[in-house]
Amino acid sequence: MARIDNMTKTIQMIRGKQSLRFLPLLMLAAFLCGCAGLSPATDPAAEKKATAMVEAVRAFNRDISTGKGTGWLTLETLGQRQRFKIAWAAGTPNRLRLTMILSGLLFETIAASGEQVTFVSHTGRHDLHTTVSADPDLDTYIDVPIRLSELIAVLLGQVPVRPYDRAWISQDDPSTVVTSRYFYEPRQKITTDATGRISRYRLTDTGGDLIYSITYTAFKRTHGIDLPADLTLTDGNGRTLRLTLTTMVPNAQVKESVFRLTASGS
Repeated sequence: MARIDNMTKTIQMIRGKQSLRFLPLLMLAAFLCGCAGLSPATDPAAEKKATAMVEAVRAFNRDISTGKGTGWLTLETLGQRQRFKIAWAAGTPNRLRLTMILSGLLFETIAASGEQVTFVSHTGRHDLHTTVSADPDLDTYIDVPIRLSELIAVLLGQVPVRPYDRAWISQDDPSTVVTSRYFYEPRQKITTDATGRISRYRLTDTGGDLIYSITYTAFKRTHGIDLPADLTLTDGNGRTLRLTLTTMVPNAQVKESVFRLTASGS
């Protein structure tokens, strides 16, 4: 805060109309000083180590661009629990075909072409709906507080690490790295095990409240690749989504037509 006070005094010392053109620049500098104060001071070596830890997690399975598989998706919200069988195919960027089956009957289908996303209810729960966004938040549609691109990353065995500007090792837990981003404050906390493999990912808002967290319980080696096979997503409202993948084929050949619905909505 001392930096901001000094900057304010400097601004007050500036006189004359001509000097006003420098005011936005000085205000920006003051803001950046304030942002820097949000994270603890670290030495360059420690910050470099923290960044390396984040990038290692971010690079996990990033060479997987497509995939398909089956599994189970369990939703728990407001004391209710539903368990769906799922079949899915995914590809980057933002391409997905995911079908949810309940008690042997089709329940919901999501088809994302990379340009738009269509949600189909096979039970009449809602009308067929197509978004104008290539990467919508899925909360409104299937009660999952996660972006489409982040769900695709999870299905492809990746960790949905968002862009960041700075990383540092948590003072409370040396196995956890915290990241922040200027002008966009949601923070990420990334926890790894003794081998450096992801064990928990946590995303919080500007006030420190939980947006969602992902706990990785089990991994499965498939086609020579370690893939998350059992994970649980929890949001700030206490809702949970458990994803258990039974079959996974990384870098599978998937036709583009799979990501587009037919006229009948299938």
